[in-house]
Amino acid sequence: MPLKEAVAQTGPLDIIVVEDHDLVRLELVDHLSGPGVQVRGADDGEVLETLLRQRHADILVVDLNLPGEDGLSLCRRMRHAFPEMGLVMLTARVMPSDKTAGYQSGADVYLTKPANVDELEAVIANLARRIRRRVSNGLQLDMPRQQLTLPAGAVIGLTLFESRLLYELALAPERKLSTEVLVQRLDPRQELPRIRDNLPVTISRLRQKMAAAPGGQEAIKAVRGFGYQLTLATTVRA
Repeated sequence: MPLKEAVAQTGPLDIIVVEDHDLVRLELVDHLSGPGVQVRGADDGEVLETLLRQRHADILVVDLNLPGEDGLSLCRRMRHAFPEMGLVMLTARVMPSDKTAGYQSGADVYLTKPANVDELEAVIANLARRIRRRVSNGLQLDMPRQQLTLPAGAVIGLTLFESRLLYELALAPERKLSTEVLVQRLDPRQELPRIRDNLPVTISRLRQKMAAAPGGQEAIKAVRGFGYQLTLATTVRA
């Protein structure tokens, strides 16, 4: 079993299968799961984001024909936010232009349906062996260490709340969230008024910390009547 051999070499793997067809998703999750391999399923981008907030993933297997945000857009966003993550596109689109678009969106591997599960397993095993963190020219957020590395190399210490705020914005489509959604995601204790009141102060403090980076003072922009947007490309180590 190639995947079992890869896990023995690389350590445990966490995989998320993003597929809106329930039966296909369940079959892939069941087939890929095993000792040292945890596999979760999501039927769209919103569920994927929820799973990533709960626990990071090493590899995503993404169908392109998803409800809401399509797979190409989702893969571009994941590649920017998590450059070290492995991305496997699994789709019924077979035209050469589709494959080109897939690779341009950040895919490591592009496979067409119907999926041969043994081939998929071999692809994931090979990808697990060669995943390396890709270098970013933007900000780099290290969640375990609560640190932010600026493009010039300076490392800034963050509070847990600051780290989580940047993480949510970095993961969001267009790196932008409404105030209400941002507050809800930052509020595990249901203290909405306090979180909302403290948000402008926290963002001001973050801007000051990032001032040394080009455009750092405007790295988090207030979007009038909506919420906030992270304007600098940010990669995440979760």
